Amino acid sequence: MPFAPARFPEDVPTLVRDDVTLRAHRPEDAAGVLEQCTDPLSVRWTTVPLGYTAAMAEDWVLRDVPGQWTSGAAHVFAVECPFPDGTRRFGGSMDVRCIDERRGELAFGAHPAVRGTGVMRTAGELALEHAFTTLGLQSLVWWTEAGNLGSRRLAHDLGFTIAAGVVPRWLAARDTLVDAWVGTLHAAQPRPVPPRTVPVLHTPRLVLRAHRRSDDPRVVEACNDPATSYWLNQLPAPYTAEDAARFRLENATGLHPDDCTWAVTARGEDRLLATISLMRRPGGHEIGYWAHPDARGRGVVTEAVTRLTELALSADGFDSRRVVIRAAVGNTASQRVAGRSGYTRCGVETGTAVLRDGTRTDHLVFERVREPRAASGRRPADAGCTPAGVGR
Repeated sequence: MPFAPARFPEDVPTLVRDDVTLRAHRPEDAAGVLEQCTDPLSVRWTTVPLGYTAAMAEDWVLRDVPGQWTSGAAHVFAVECPFPDGTRRFGGSMDVRCIDERRGELAFGAHPAVRGTGVMRTAGELALEHAFTTLGLQSLVWWTEAGNLGSRRLAHDLGFTIAAGVVPRWLAARDTLVDAWVGTLHAAQPRPVPPRTVPVLHTPRLVLRAHRRSDDPRVVEACNDPATSYWLNQLPAPYTAEDAARFRLENATGLHPDDCTWAVTARGEDRLLATISLMRRPGGHEIGYWAHPDARGRGVVTEAVTRLTELALSADGFDSRRVVIRAAVGNTASQRVAGRSGYTRCGVETGTAVLRDGTRTDHLVFERVREPRAASGRRPADAGCTPAGVGR
């Protein structure tokens, strides 16, 4: 059953929050629609027709959108917002599509100039209020092609529960079917949900925090460094700005829910020096790290590893029994960090390190084990970035 038919534009509500407005599309929006639909990311991740033209944009604004409202198939809003040049104009679309009287679908697309500014999150919050309060829907679904991290980030930040893994070969993408990510949001769920964050940690010299967009250039520099690339063969080569953005978004959206990753910065100087991760493993955790070339030899990584290890083993942190570091034979810098952070060598994994040149070598395994303590009856922290007692 579709929504009740609505006259366009007379019956289209105008929804406003801060400097973001959802409204009916206007003829002058066609220019922005053309810019959005010819943007490489829109072409890659949506089903806009290839070779999109001004005539197509005008037809969509003047015929397709009004038809969605009058038929009751969907409520399709234009997102109006400030642009970097100070003007207010079309910044994307936000759709609430009808499935039946209780269920709908949320879909959206952003003009490239407003991505990453928070505009679409505000627009999404307005659309959710419209869907659940005005339309009376009980549940919404969100779909995107697996790999579209920008869409996943917005769905996550709006509070959608995103299913683990993918739905194989489900979404139609031009002439094929592709794997999909899917999430749902019920009207009774609390929202908005703040973005997934890691606790901010401090040492005498350092601050460990979540990665930010401003860190991306330093991540690119570090991951293209020959030493980093050689020992960390899993990194793309060459490592691009797109790879850095994907890395940051994967961490922020919980794509790897058992991993927590921090940017390591100096106190008073918010510049990325290193990256460090805590990864859940059977029986405990593992720590991995790399340093920007200009931060090596200064004890930065050792200080960060020591702090994170303390958190991992603490009853008020991740309550882990054992933390390990794996360093390839020959990677003496990584081995020194483990030793200086209080780890002791406990074993060898034969042939598990694959290097950039394709050769294999062994991993040396170092460990720190929690000191025995009286049983407290407390339940260990479950997983991911939810250490007990941290940030509460």
